[in-house]
Amino acid sequence: MSKMETIVVGGSPMDVLYDGPADSKVRPGILLMYHRGGFDDFTKLVVKTLVDAGYRVAVPDVSHRTSRDVPMKDRKQYFKDAEVIADMKAGYEFLKGRPEVLGGSITLMGHCMGGRMAFLGGGAIPGFSALVVFYGGGVLLPWGDGPQTPFDLLKNIRCPVIGFSGGQDKNPSPEHMQQISAELKKHGVKHDFHLYPDVGHGFQNPAHGSPEEQAAAKDSWEKAFKFLKQMMPA
Repeated sequence: MSKMETIVVGGSPMDVLYDGPADSKVRPGILLMYHRGGFDDFTKLVVKTLVDAGYRVAVPDVSHRTSRDVPMKDRKQYFKDAEVIADMKAGYEFLKGRPEVLGGSITLMGHCMGGRMAFLGGGAIPGFSALVVFYGGGVLLPWGDGPQTPFDLLKNIRCPVIGFSGGQDKNPSPEHMQQISAELKKHGVKHDFHLYPDVGHGFQNPAHGSPEEQAAAKDSWEKAFKFLKQMMPA
């Protein structure tokens, strides 16, 4: 039942990819923030993985303010945190308002820059039931004028967090993940971070595909779904 819908955010039309099991059962929702590749094969694979597990998924196109002449991989430089927060809030309300979505059980999830957005949204938007972050980098830096970074907003998170990263990654580095963990702990935010020492960035993407990355991808999905089922079974 995958389809592209359109909502308006700040006067700008924003596409939202929406998908879920082909039934009318009321199920938990997941707001998925895409990685730098946008609506590419990897994002579609993640959506399918979540739908197959029983969740209803929405992916907002946070590049809707950027000219379509700009390649997707280059649009990140035009993102502003305040606008991304507005897009995530609109995506959250989109999911919450659907009759087939359990409005009180919505997770915010993201990979790479989408993981950064998940930290940002978790700290800026109340109401999420859980955060799932896969190798979200750039958390200590603002997009746009700032002044607050996703790191500055970690103290506002009011739901459990699970995170996954690679020991060979530079962004986020293991040191950055330790810093984020310490900040969450300082403010009493329940979290569980998992480090895979032998892999780098993007290990969930099948395009990388080394045995170590495949093992990390499999294990991280298993842990993520176990976490989600504890929080909000599909």
